[in-house]
Amino acid sequence: MSVFFIVQKKSAWRFARPFFCYICYVYIQQTMNNLIIKRSQIVEAVINGTPATGVRYYFTDVPNLAANNLRLFGLEGFSTAQLATTPTGYTCVSTTTGIVVTLRDTNKVEFLYQMPFYTTIRANNYGAYTILQPRTINLTDCYVTLTNTTGISSGNSVAFNLYYDLV
Repeated sequence: MSVFFIVQKKSAWRFARPFFCYICYVYIQQTMNNLIIKRSQIVEAVINGTPATGVRYYFTDVPNLAANNLRLFGLEGFSTAQLATTPTGYTCVSTTTGIVVTLRDTNKVEFLYQMPFYTTIRANNYGAYTILQPRTINLTDCYVTLTNTTGISSGNSVAFNLYYDLV
């Protein structure tokens, strides 16, 4: 509010402009840095056994990511409409409802708690992936939970593409 008030006064604009431009510059830099893909990897949580609500299905261990903590910048989800099968051969879930994702940082804090899977799919977000404040995570501590099992069967995979950098 105070920046807007200062900018409205013609005589004060020359003093406010450098400050205002700096704020815009910082915002654009932070946004653009998150949009640049440094590394990406498809990861998945496989539904083993009979699908059940309230059960945590942890992300599978990915060998080239296992020894490293990841600094996560963003993610996107895939259903069969975007990816029929994962690189490991599992069929992606056909439904986008009834699934929530939880991401935990290295301190076991759930910083993204029960985000609907539907909102992580780029096609549902005008082509944008979900941008996160960069956090260091251990992939095998993160999980998905089912809130509804309709359309989900054993052996289905909830697949995500993670945008990250190694710590």
